[in-house]
Amino acid sequence: MTDHITLRGVVGTEPRQSGEGSGTLIAKFRLVSNERRQDPDTGQWADVHSNWYTVSCFRAMATNLLASIHMGDHVVVYGKMQVREYDRKDGARGFSVDIEAMALGHDVRFGVSRFERVRGAGGEDNGPRRTHAGESVHGREESNDGFPVTGWPDAEPATDTEAA
Repeated sequence: MTDHITLRGVVGTEPRQSGEGSGTLIAKFRLVSNERRQDPDTGQWADVHSNWYTVSCFRAMATNLLASIHMGDHVVVYGKMQVREYDRKDGARGFSVDIEAMALGHDVRFGVSRFERVRGAGGEDNGPRRTHAGESVHGREESNDGFPVTGWPDAEPATDTEAA
C-alpha cells in the first residue's frame, strides 16, 4: 500500500536531472521540513528537529521542476511516500523517506509566484500563454492582474438569470 502525504518545507539541494539512460526524464531534490519552537526564556525561535525527504518528479513535471524550483525555495509537495531501509557503510541500518511528487508548487506564504502554462507534448494548447511582459500570447486584452478584461477566455457573458 502506498501512503499519500502533503509536506511543506524548504528545497535543501538544487534540483538535478537523473535517469538519463532510462528514457524517462527524472528530476530530484532534497526537501527539509523543520519543527520550530519558541524558547520560553529568550523568546527566540529555533529549529529543534529536521526531517529530510528525497522528492522525485517524472516526465513533464520534471521539466517544469527544473525550470521553476531552486534551492532555498519554500514549497508544498503532495505525493506518494515510501520508507526504505538500507545498510550504511558503517554497518548500521539507515532509513530514507522518498516522495514521488504528484503535485508541487511554491508556498506563497513566503513569496510571490507566477504561473505559466506550457504546451503539452502532443502540441495541444493548455490555455493562454503569457509573454514576460504579461500580455496574452492569444491577443486578449488583459487587466493589470493578468486576467482577461472580458472574463475567462472564450466565455460568453452571463445573462441576468445566470448571474442570479
